[in-house]
Amino acid sequence: MGFTRGRARAATAVGVLCALLASGACTGGGGGDDGKDERRSAVKPAKLKKAWQVSARARVATPDDEGDVWVSDGILALRTDGSVTGYDTRSGKKRWTMEMPEGTKGICGFSAKPSPSGLGGLFFTAEKPAGKKAKEKQEKSDCSYAGAVDLADGKVKWTQHVGTMKGTYGKNDISIGDEAVTVTLDCYGVKQFRAEDGKPLGTRVESDKACAHNVDHNGRHLAVRTAPAGDAKEVVPGWMPAADGAPAHFMLYEGGDKKPLWRTKAARVGDELHRIVSDDPLVLDITREGHRLIQTYDGDGKPVRTIGKRLKRFSGGDGEAQVGPFTHGDTLVMGYGRDPALYAYDLDTGKVRWKKRRGGEQILGVWKDKLLAARQMKGPKGVPEVWLLTYGMQDGKQRTIGRVTEAGVQPQLFAAWDDERIFLSGTGAGRTGERVVAYPLPASGGDTRRYDGEPMPDGSELTPAQKRAWRKGDLRPDAVANACEAVSPAAQKSMRVYRKGMPPPADCAWEEKNTPRHAERELSVTVTAHRPGGDEEFRAGSSSDGARKPTPALAVAEQAFREAGTGKIENEDDSEKVLADAHRLEGLGDEAKSTAFGSAADSVSTADILARYRNVTVRVKARTEALSSYLWADVPPQHRVEAAARQAAADVLEQLGAEVPAAGDDPARAAGGKITKAKSLCTRLRSEAAGLVPGAEAQDTAPKGGSDGRVAGCEWEADADLSPSLIVRVKAMPDSPLTGEDALEQAEGEITAAKGGELKGFGDEARLYRRDFRHKDEMTRTHTVVARKDNLVVRVEYQRWHHPDKARMDADAERVARRVLDAY
Repeated sequence: MGFTRGRARAATAVGVLCALLASGACTGGGGGDDGKDERRSAVKPAKLKKAWQVSARARVATPDDEGDVWVSDGILALRTDGSVTGYDTRSGKKRWTMEMPEGTKGICGFSAKPSPSGLGGLFFTAEKPAGKKAKEKQEKSDCSYAGAVDLADGKVKWTQHVGTMKGTYGKNDISIGDEAVTVTLDCYGVKQFRAEDGKPLGTRVESDKACAHNVDHNGRHLAVRTAPAGDAKEVVPGWMPAADGAPAHFMLYEGGDKKPLWRTKAARVGDELHRIVSDDPLVLDITREGHRLIQTYDGDGKPVRTIGKRLKRFSGGDGEAQVGPFTHGDTLVMGYGRDPALYAYDLDTGKVRWKKRRGGEQILGVWKDKLLAARQMKGPKGVPEVWLLTYGMQDGKQRTIGRVTEAGVQPQLFAAWDDERIFLSGTGAGRTGERVVAYPLPASGGDTRRYDGEPMPDGSELTPAQKRAWRKGDLRPDAVANACEAVSPAAQKSMRVYRKGMPPPADCAWEEKNTPRHAERELSVTVTAHRPGGDEEFRAGSSSDGARKPTPALAVAEQAFREAGTGKIENEDDSEKVLADAHRLEGLGDEAKSTAFGSAADSVSTADILARYRNVTVRVKARTEALSSYLWADVPPQHRVEAAARQAAADVLEQLGAEVPAAGDDPARAAGGKITKAKSLCTRLRSEAAGLVPGAEAQDTAPKGGSDGRVAGCEWEADADLSPSLIVRVKAMPDSPLTGEDALEQAEGEITAAKGGELKGFGDEARLYRRDFRHKDEMTRTHTVVARKDNLVVRVEYQRWHHPDKARMDADAERVARRVLDAY
């Protein structure tokens, strides 16, 4: 196999595996609260006794709607049917039921939390007015009143008509602090009212037709990315280009202040605000230049440091952060989708404070200086029960509070807590229950004794038979969770997705979609450690130990490799079909296959690799797309896309422990072909372009990131409407290791894929394609010549409006193509 790269990273991965396996037993903590005993115990944690229970129909919180319960200064306030009811947190005694304000009939929004002084923010539904026209007008803005309720006595202090709402009423649409109530309006306008009496404090963000603002507020701060429409015009009703309009800015307000604490420039495309993560220090979930990050900020609105991994921009609220982020003081805790670990970061330094394997528990939130968690376990006779756990925010130390055995208990039903109690909201089906139960929380956060227990199946646990079926040499899922992060800067640079100092993406998909816009590049890696029995046997045997011996993990991986792209794998994505007839690729793991595609017009390039090492498969995808010819310079050429995919696969396989052939000084450099250099075009074709496209300036479209001299391009197009254009592209095709084709075969394939009829007298072969387009009284002709000489491919595209003579268009395009070919 030749020289191999160092295996230090592989040894590290194996060491990590051993450490994870050693700590992977399912444990809780203890039932006492001495906080000292770290012995293991086969005895279960103590059962928590109910502090009190009341009959109440309270909505259970969800990730997108956590504002159904408030806890403030000894009062538990529940959003009940049509109102709010307050209970004493110590005794469970009902203290008050809120009376609806005059002119309202119900509640349509609830602030995520009350203010420090004990006020809750509410949206009210207005009563329907009399008369058909009045009703129709009112229905467009039914949820149009905001107000504040005093949680000490349940009285509504004030209500104000706020205007047209944006249509959905989630936790971020109303917030309340000691100074102001902040509400989000239609198209993300923002108004504020004084918390004490409802006096209008002004409009902080104007709603406008672009609907392109981003807004988040939490009672203390209001964070905004404004992107007003300005003088931009709608292209079609309800839509205007994102890049049009007035300049965009990020702004931060505090309390009810009219002036922002800071205001900084933002890009209209590629910059977004997602949410406020923490107030002190200020931490934002924000997208900069198309990259979603968790960042700390200083008093001038400048980012100080990035915390954790890059998040996925277009993935809903969490951005691939399956746990958190949760903050307390100078610590932020977060967990990621593909990674089984929980990470705690120091906000002052950005460094990992501690890392702990998640065991299937659900993190509920922050309690004092700890994370509060719940995990569903098997109780007597297999009946589910929930163990309550805590993790120290500073040190990650796990403690166990005790067991909750209420019938039908589930982790997601724990609705709220204060310093002394946690409240279970109902045990009924769906999102509602008929009772609220309070349980005590020990001051210490539980003891540190390690308890053995069997978790309830959650779709991730193997059966005992499958656990016994692991063999020597198998790589476990925990050990490969972060292997995809080994993709080197060399691979990223080849794809033009490298960002110096940027953390790895949580989903291992390095991408650029806004630099510039519509010149997209993506390099993604998926690593799968196949387990004994595979998914099908796992599902069949998950309810019992099973009599049949599970298929070895290695055999499962070998089958997955063979069947990739054939349609035999359940729920396989259609994009995997490219692997069905892939080329066998040597030198990557135990076996590998690959394929690649480059469009004749250079608008799309792809490279796909599937490799297997032991029981692990590594899937690499590389993609580029440039929607317009003037963007071709901003994407790498096809051979560099292929090189990036192969380098990424080699990097990850080495991390897993595979021996990989050493890469050269420049793994992206092309090889093969009689002609190895494409000569520059803009100067060579100056006179031809001056006659065909008068007044147009030449734009060099050779790849900016380099092409090893294999690609040259130039484009001429005037700014005036209905002006002609000329696009010329030359490629000295190299060998393709991913398809197995040599340089000549690659070039021949370009001609075969080109549209049009045969054109004689041009190099070794050529095609001519004509396309006409008419819109009302306007018509454009486009004539394209694609020619080959050895492994060199020349493409000329000439477009004119109102040109009556096809023969003249043919001659003009052919003359340019011949001028290029004559240089070789």
